[in-house]
Amino acid sequence: MNLFKKGILALGVFVLAVSCDDDYEAIQPLANSNGPGLSEISFSSFSVSAGANEDGLDDGTYVSVTPLAIGVTSYVVNFGHGEPVTITENGGTASYDYPNTDTQVTYVITVTAKSNQGLADVSQTQNFTVTHSPSRPTSAPTSPSLLNENVYKVFSNGTESGGAYSAYTNAISANLEGSNTSEFNELEVGDTGNDVIQYSRLQSPNTASISFASPVVVADVFGTGSSADYLHLNLHSIHSKGVDNVKISVGGQVFEQVLVDDVWASLVIDLAEEGITQIDAITFELVDGGNANAEATLNIDNVLFYREPLSVPEFTFDDVESDFAVTFANASERATTYLWDFGDGNTSTDENPTHSYTNDGVERAYMVTLTTTNFINKATSITKEVRVGGPSGPINPEILWGHFDGGSSETYGPWKIANTPGSSNPFSGSSDGSCTNYDGSDNGSKTRGAKWSSSQRANPDGSARAGDTRYAYQAVVLSPNTDYIFEFEYAIKSGGPETNSIIASILNGHFSDSTVALATNPLVQHVGTNANGKFADNGCSGGTTVMELFRSNSVGEVSIFIYAVNDRDAFVDNVKIYPVE
Repeated sequence: MNLFKKGILALGVFVLAVSCDDDYEAIQPLANSNGPGLSEISFSSFSVSAGANEDGLDDGTYVSVTPLAIGVTSYVVNFGHGEPVTITENGGTASYDYPNTDTQVTYVITVTAKSNQGLADVSQTQNFTVTHSPSRPTSAPTSPSLLNENVYKVFSNGTESGGAYSAYTNAISANLEGSNTSEFNELEVGDTGNDVIQYSRLQSPNTASISFASPVVVADVFGTGSSADYLHLNLHSIHSKGVDNVKISVGGQVFEQVLVDDVWASLVIDLAEEGITQIDAITFELVDGGNANAEATLNIDNVLFYREPLSVPEFTFDDVESDFAVTFANASERATTYLWDFGDGNTSTDENPTHSYTNDGVERAYMVTLTTTNFINKATSITKEVRVGGPSGPINPEILWGHFDGGSSETYGPWKIANTPGSSNPFSGSSDGSCTNYDGSDNGSKTRGAKWSSSQRANPDGSARAGDTRYAYQAVVLSPNTDYIFEFEYAIKSGGPETNSIIASILNGHFSDSTVALATNPLVQHVGTNANGKFADNGCSGGTTVMELFRSNSVGEVSIFIYAVNDRDAFVDNVKIYPVE
């Protein structure tokens, strides 16, 4: 009798029982889930699902099967791989962990329902595709602390600081893909935002590589013939699901890196020492005789080219006019050797040499070059002019058109800096200059001067505004290491805010770019805010005279730099530099 008929019979018996006298007990159904009374197994279906294993690892390969049937005492589950698994109770589940050596494989799962009541076995099959997802790395390497301008990254988030990453600004384009049947993933580790390369299925003969569309020429990694010194990589694997020994092929050379279980290793390749001149790809594979387990995963991070920071040559010299003996003081950074070329055919390797030039009673200029090397012997040079001999006493310089009495074509030229923003003129010519002559005598009325209107002003921090910001600049040569007075007169029309000002500085050096000049630390600076009107206002009492003391630098090369922050007309006149008596 089939199950449907048995159900009808049981229902009829049950109805008969409840319609009789209450002293009679109800007749129970003849069938139950364990099978007594059944003539065949009723096997409806089975479900298949992937999930986490007993250790909590959910990589897509751990699969569970749950059958649903009546009249069954056990099930035999054939997962299409490995030995069958038996379920001994109804409602039970069988699980199997498939291999993770392939990204995706379809298996035929067969479940056979069995009964110990003599009923015939019933089987069902189902195709199930197992998709393996390589396990996510749980740690990241310590990022190398390298000067950013000396790094070209292939793959790296940069330098870690306080749990965040400061990215390297320079990058080389690379193709980060698996090759053959190896699998490539780029995964984030933890909550720091650090990404790592993950290559899985690195069993032999599979390889993985980082390739470059244009080969990396080691001698020109940093451009303009500036070479890289090293290639850096961090490598990591968990042996139970990874590899223990990796072969890295770079530029015709082969390197092996033994990996400690779950520990990031750092590999640094000295490119010059290994004779590597060009790199088309960086290839990874299992070392012959190495072990590859489970998904054979290798994690990679911080792939970058870098160079040792170059030395920064710098020096000062202490000379006295008419003295032919000059003492040089080294002020270099990261220097390991020193080579001085004194410009007269003589050299020295001392760190702080003193050199005596030929005393022929004539003032002469020599170009002195200091060449320093860093600890891998790469050289960098700096050259400065040194003047010796000539008359004694400090130089009293001539400031060209410091009185601003000439016409525009005459006065503008000497005061210009190469890229004065907004105008080819550093200021406006004005008839409202000082009432004082350049020699200090009273003129009795205004003279010609320099003028900044509000449309020619700079921002409060001195930077150029969009439009017509003007900077007056003049390079001056003084006697080195000598005290001088910087003197000028200024006037600002009244009625504006208190922030209206004329800023006048003596800069430490000569410049061709106003932005660079503005960013330097001046030897002396005065911010004039007296707004008493034009020079000629109130009986020629509108102007203010400024005198600032400063000491020239070791080469005597300084410059005058003047601009205005104003919304009212501002004026400057009678600019001077002279030695302290």
